[in-house]
Amino acid sequence: MYRPHTRSVVHLALLINMLSLGSLMMVMPLGPDFISALSMDAKNIGYISGGATFASAIVGFLAAPYLDRFNRKHALIVLLTLRFGLTAACMFATSQTHLLLLFILAGCVAGPASGVLMAAVVDIVPANERGKQLAYVGMSFSLAAIVIMPLSLELAHRINWQAPFYIFGLGGLLLVLLVLWRFPSMPPTHRVQQGSSPTTAPASVLHDLLASPLFLMGLTIMSLQMFGHFLLIPHFSNYFQFNLAFPRDDISLLYLCGGLASMVTMQLCGSLLDRGYASRTIVVTTTLLAVVILCGFVLPFSLSLYLVFTLFMALSAARSSSTLAITAGIPLPHQRAAFMSYQGTAANVASGLASVASAAYLSTSAEGKIDGFSQLAIASAVFALAAMLLTMRLIPQLAERSRKMTARQTAQTIP
Repeated sequence: MYRPHTRSVVHLALLINMLSLGSLMMVMPLGPDFISALSMDAKNIGYISGGATFASAIVGFLAAPYLDRFNRKHALIVLLTLRFGLTAACMFATSQTHLLLLFILAGCVAGPASGVLMAAVVDIVPANERGKQLAYVGMSFSLAAIVIMPLSLELAHRINWQAPFYIFGLGGLLLVLLVLWRFPSMPPTHRVQQGSSPTTAPASVLHDLLASPLFLMGLTIMSLQMFGHFLLIPHFSNYFQFNLAFPRDDISLLYLCGGLASMVTMQLCGSLLDRGYASRTIVVTTTLLAVVILCGFVLPFSLSLYLVFTLFMALSAARSSSTLAITAGIPLPHQRAAFMSYQGTAANVASGLASVASAAYLSTSAEGKIDGFSQLAIASAVFALAAMLLTMRLIPQLAERSRKMTARQTAQTIP
């Protein structure tokens, strides 16, 4: 039904996610600009990004049961207008309190907006093409790191700290106009069961999802992956500079290599998923990722950091996009936006907890080096392998449910 709109929806989803993720990611490197312009306390920089992340998780969880009740196009227009309107409004902040409040409010809308957007993509893309198309949309994270973050720093340097907010905010509002123009109308999909009513639908959706072992397994897989990933990610820059004596000026080049490699591996793995190699893709990417983590950060091998970090980013991105394509098959059509929102909540909470836990565990030596990173690397590899084992259990269960649903539908069509 939506086939003619597939390409435009997928391209728009990539751009929207890139801007949304990039506007969340850019505030940490802009910290020094906030300190000088708004007299912000340096220790409060982390509250901006962390507050927006947790706000996105909380509001995403609370709003999830209601998201599937609305036309996806209409919900997206409202949520994205709020999301990017609040981002643009950050330019009017005159104090750290104003900036913190506006940015967290923008983060509150990010979770539900992302859930509805990804549900729309899953609705529109045929099941046999989801691997490649979701991998394409998943490139938004790499593009945000490659394009949005450096551009935000350049805008702040050449103009002022407000420039990234109003340029990306207005850019997002222009994308809302494209959604209005190019997105098809996507009315809510009603439950097949009889007896459901609009007043009980949200509670029923939540109950149905929580009662599903597949739903709980999908959230657990995502949480394990993100927790293990963010045990390391927040500390890479400091570890590279202080422990490995990697030049500060070359950090951006390191991330550029990782981002470009990620885009290639995500597309490759997406194609493999569409050809039916889901299990092999997850096993290969996760096993290689664990090997790279152990060889690069635990075992005494003298490997090039460019090689180790590029492989780490590429394999992590390939594994994450493959997992997203697999778990997209868990919810039924009337549950998709709710599931995507819950999945985003789980990812945000897990990454936030991992960042806090790893920061509490690490210590600094008298020489200024970070102690305890190798132990975190081991834990990260263990979490990755645990998530892989659960995914291997999930894949056949999804296939079995699909066979049963097909058989039931066939039986219902036979007079």
